[in-house]
Amino acid sequence: MNNNLVSIVMRTVGRRPREIRRAIASIVANADIQVELIIVFQGCEDEQLADIQNLPKEFPSLTINIAHNFHIGDRRAENLNIGWEKAKGRYIGFLDDDDTLEVEHLTSLVHAIKTSGRTWAYSQVKLRMENESLHLVTETHPFRRHCFSLKTLWTENFLPIHSFLIDRTGLHHSLQRNPFYEFLDRSEDWDFLLRLAFHHEPIEIKEFTCTYHINTSNQNTNLSLMNSSANDEQEQINKDAWLRCKTIIDQRKEELITPLWWARDYLYGKKTMTLEEKSLRNSTQTITIHQRIIRKLIRILEGLL
Repeated sequence: MNNNLVSIVMRTVGRRPREIRRAIASIVANADIQVELIIVFQGCEDEQLADIQNLPKEFPSLTINIAHNFHIGDRRAENLNIGWEKAKGRYIGFLDDDDTLEVEHLTSLVHAIKTSGRTWAYSQVKLRMENESLHLVTETHPFRRHCFSLKTLWTENFLPIHSFLIDRTGLHHSLQRNPFYEFLDRSEDWDFLLRLAFHHEPIEIKEFTCTYHINTSNQNTNLSLMNSSANDEQEQINKDAWLRCKTIIDQRKEELITPLWWARDYLYGKKTMTLEEKSLRNSTQTITIHQRIIRKLIRILEGLL
């Protein structure tokens, strides 16, 4: 592991050639720090692969390593783990192929980690809506919070994946290898962040040092590897996927907090029943309703006698 190196992991399916070059250029602009880029390309189309393989020649000042994931389906979490395992830097961050960093982003995060002694740091993120030509439509700041709160993160992910940087030398043992849960094809970054924040308190940078881009022409695929289909069919697929992943994350939250007596009350703000308690309550309620029905039948029969 190189103690002076920052590794950035970027996953792509090769469908956004303009955006990925903009994203890489924003990494190159962070010239005051030693950086490597690990691009994890998932796909089997020769033209797209050839375009990705040409990127190191286009950006000779940046060390670019390319990993190829031949698997089909939505493997977004697996792609992050592939990049994580190939990274050589002490510090590791992420950047989706359509987002960008400001010139001070990496330097600021590394400095914050070093001076605070914390395991990870994050900065503020701008949300940029842009048209098909990548021209600005609107710019807002919906991700900003007054301060970091694990309780807030527990219910909503307000930290886009490129907003934070991690010092891997001090990570909790459960996060050191393949930290992204590969059964998730939605919210895999949130699941990871919940565990990261549960074990390590971050240091916050108040400045806006990166941008989350949304294309208003519906080309923001968010690494979706689904086959093309009718809009209503795709919408239902997405709803089912989000529901399935939310259920998985809720179960993993429960596993995370169960060993700690205080965690449930703190994170939920009130006494929250465990899955076993909910099951017992439902069973008790069923018995109570059953008893009421029997008693009512008895009264009716008694009236007939």
